[in-house]
Amino acid sequence: MIKTVIFDMGKVLLDYDARKAGMRFAKACKVPLAKVWLHFFTSPTEKAYTRGEITTREFYRHAKQALKLPVPFSTFKHYWNDIFTEIEGMEKLLIQLKKHYPLYLISNTNQLHFDHIKKEFPHIFRHFKKTFPSHEMGSRKPEPEIFLKVLKKIKMKPEETVFIDDVQKFLDGAKSVGMNTILFGNREKLVRDLKKMNVKI
Repeated sequence: MIKTVIFDMGKVLLDYDARKAGMRFAKACKVPLAKVWLHFFTSPTEKAYTRGEITTREFYRHAKQALKLPVPFSTFKHYWNDIFTEIEGMEKLLIQLKKHYPLYLISNTNQLHFDHIKKEFPHIFRHFKKTFPSHEMGSRKPEPEIFLKVLKKIKMKPEETVFIDDVQKFLDGAKSVGMNTILFGNREKLVRDLKKMNVKI
């Protein structure tokens, strides 16, 4: 029996356009978008930042060094954060689910993004009993470690949980520790999939 529902954040509750940030940085640095993309979104530096292994200021200094980034920290912060929009209808679903279950969040994110999102979308975050961003957990999806840490903190057995994400490999990480999973496509599909699991909505 499902006793709690756990959500991913990006592309499930909030949409984002990382390309928007990438193009701004590419223009500022006068380098190809591909070079910016590698540094900010697929590099060991990015992974270290999302695990909380380096600070925001260290992440900024890495960018200045690697890309000869000419912008001050305030501009860097704006470019980095100005990418998020709310996915319509998802808060309403959170409100419905919260009547029956404690809700939690697991997200691969970083301090700058997470602080910005909490400030800009507080109405989303108020529905969660607790949030587990990767930079605070010291591990990232799909590593089994992050899911095991969360299960221990919320005092739930894996079979009592359902984890919702838009990335299959992240769901595979949750499945590897025994959690139920749903691949997110859109709100309507999610509602159908939750009902198949006898989740009350």
